[in-house]
Amino acid sequence: MADVGAGLRRPDSDWEYAVSAADQLMLWHARVAPYTAQEPLRTRAVVLLATCLIDRATAGQLTGPDIVQVQLVEAATVLERYVLSALQACPAPADTGGADRDHLLGVFGDDAFETVRHAVREALTHHLQVAGPHARIADRRRDLTGLDRQRQEGADF
Repeated sequence: MADVGAGLRRPDSDWEYAVSAADQLMLWHARVAPYTAQEPLRTRAVVLLATCLIDRATAGQLTGPDIVQVQLVEAATVLERYVLSALQACPAPADTGGADRDHLLGVFGDDAFETVRHAVREALTHHLQVAGPHARIADRRRDLTGLDRQRQEGADF
């Protein structure tokens, strides 16, 4: 494991790359929708978005850092059309989103699940509106890097 910054480490698995990307996408969106940063919604939304991202990464044979090539519109398709099967196939280990994945599976079809799905849908829609219909995770990198810089400088968002 290589350190990449203050307290950060390089992801060890494709799942961790997807979680990292989902976390950044949700944090960036929380600047305009602060309710999405509140727990437990925040963590559950990250896990749900990561599930959609890893599904598309696996289908596209993208691994490791190449997961940033996933198009956000493809993640949105998973979210709307077959999120249940994506959750069932999700490789989240117990200590990195597995408990939240299990929770989401347990409440699938209920208002509690739809609240999380709505937060992810809203975030993806916002990213696509800002970056265009063919935006990839990589295309959001500049804005996300700016967010990281603001967090390190202690900016409030």
